[in-house]
Amino acid sequence: MPCINAVSFHQDPFPESICRKVCDAGFDALEVSRPPFFERFTTTGTRKVFAAYAARNGLRLRGFDCWVEVEPYRARAETLNGFRAAIAFAADLELGMIISHDPWAHVNQDRSPTECLRQNIALFQEVADLAAARQLRLVFEPHPDTLSMDNAWAIDFIDGLQRPNVGLLYDCCHYGVGQPKTYLEAITTLGRRIQHIHYSDGDRRTYALHLPLGDGELDLPGVVAALKSIGFRGTLTNDMYNYPLLEEGARRNVEKLREVERALGI
Repeated sequence: MPCINAVSFHQDPFPESICRKVCDAGFDALEVSRPPFFERFTTTGTRKVFAAYAARNGLRLRGFDCWVEVEPYRARAETLNGFRAAIAFAADLELGMIISHDPWAHVNQDRSPTECLRQNIALFQEVADLAAARQLRLVFEPHPDTLSMDNAWAIDFIDGLQRPNVGLLYDCCHYGVGQPKTYLEAITTLGRRIQHIHYSDGDRRTYALHLPLGDGELDLPGVVAALKSIGFRGTLTNDMYNYPLLEEGARRNVEKLREVERALGI
């Protein structure tokens, strides 16, 4: 069941328009994003209407890229409130998964990695418990400008949370930029902690430029082989964020994504 993330189309302000584009490209599932879905569907009632609309159009909804601003140091209460709202949204739509990240480098400022680890574990243990209470997984997406792009820090973070509903999201583009020489080895190192994939190509230089499959420099067969080697049985989503020809790229990707799903047995 090929899935694409709605955040690729975040500049389109209309949920129906995004859904039509996704269906027309041949995708069966949609990973929901904050813009425009969270802003548009503000009540349980409207969310249920949207879920029924998606089902009628043969579109499964799976996962929520919540874009909550993570500030555990100076705005912990506000951060928790943001996650409470995101969790309620995801639970109403039965999305099964919340996608987040540890703080950006500019938020961490001059705090040591050890201090950041301590405070983020404390924050996200609470978030993970809130998510678990609504039958939601919580996965973290390392970026080139987050501490979790360092494999050792990411392992200490995920293992330190000590929660069964947490894991990592491996984004091919982000790891290609953050670890341009070791992005394949990172899969083996992180192992079972990887629970979700944002699958795209990339040029290993440009931040967040998710390219159509085969248009970049990443060893995508190597990514698939590495995922098979760790027994990956999680979920996979196509990511086209920042690519300028979204609909054309999505159409080119869909059959290749089916091939990857078959290869991984998911």
